[in-house]
Amino acid sequence: MSVNFLDKHKYLWLVILPLWTYGAFMLAQVLVGLVQELLLILNVPLASINQAVYATVASAIVYAVSLVIVIGVPLAIWRRKTTSKALGAHDWPSSMAIVLSVPASIVYMICSGVFMAILTSLLPGIDLQQAQELPFSQSMLGASWQYVLAFMTMVVLAPLAEEMLFRGYLYGKLRKTAPIWVSILVASLAFGLAHLWVGGTALQWAVTIDTFVLSLMLCALREYTGAIWAGVLLHAIKNGLAFYLLFVNPNVVNQIQAALMLG
Repeated sequence: MSVNFLDKHKYLWLVILPLWTYGAFMLAQVLVGLVQELLLILNVPLASINQAVYATVASAIVYAVSLVIVIGVPLAIWRRKTTSKALGAHDWPSSMAIVLSVPASIVYMICSGVFMAILTSLLPGIDLQQAQELPFSQSMLGASWQYVLAFMTMVVLAPLAEEMLFRGYLYGKLRKTAPIWVSILVASLAFGLAHLWVGGTALQWAVTIDTFVLSLMLCALREYTGAIWAGVLLHAIKNGLAFYLLFVNPNVVNQIQAALMLG
């Protein structure tokens, strides 16, 4: 199937683009895993590497490889260049992006809660308490610099890379071939499914639903502002809150519940 044929039948991009982006993201994770297994076979002492450092480097490589595949392969084979402007990353964050990210975070959290409540009433098998598979765990983090590495990976690197990949590349390409609502829906489905399985034994349905709702807001910000930066900031706020609740003060939820009961 040639690129010219696809350009004449643009609706096919609605299938190919999300599969391509999702596939690149999954392939990058598989490649990193295979390299890890190869190094172990070659008796490279990976266990001697600090776990926080290892998780940070592995995450950075996964994101870098994903972007190289998604952007580099079309350029190398078909000479189809993706510019920073096409990614919505051609300029510094505007004051509007900074201001919008805060109320957008509140709207996302409300919508996610409502969406979760509706789905769990329809599909009671969904476990909202299911722990998300993450590259870091509490046992990895002891020294301050290890917390900094985890913070930089989860709150800075992940939002920036995922926004470039899913709202920058995927949504930007979809908008050239489909209406706004179709582009938002397709990009969000791809983003949600990218979090369904991340190497663990269980499928993360609750995380998938949450990230799908998150992506709806992120795509809307990308469309409204013309750039990814408001989405990056919203994504960072969301991940920053998760980082705090998981690693800095994991007992805060129980403390709030106890305070409400006492009240």
